[in-house]
Amino acid sequence: MKIGLLESELDPWQEIVEYQRTIKSHQGKIGATATFVGTMRDFNEGNSIVNMTLEHYPGMTERHLQTIVESAEQKWEILDALVIHRVGRLKPN
Repeated sequence: MKIGLLESELDPWQEIVEYQRTIKSHQGKIGATATFVGTMRDFNEGNSIVNMTLEHYPGMTERHLQTIVESAEQKWEILDALVIHRVGRLKPN
């Protein structure tokens, strides 16, 4: 399992490929990958948006993400989890 916060841009699809490649014990066992990728819009309630800053509380944010993963593991048979949450200054798209 990997949970992390990132302040720079990322390619979510490349992150998934690289993560799956690094976990040798999972080779041949991955039957499906479920993803959620959030994207910032360039508008909100009719106003144009150029950027925003997503603040977080270090430690607390990671613990909450861990709780979400643990809850999912109790509901479903999950082989592994990769959670990357963007923080800091974000731009649309």
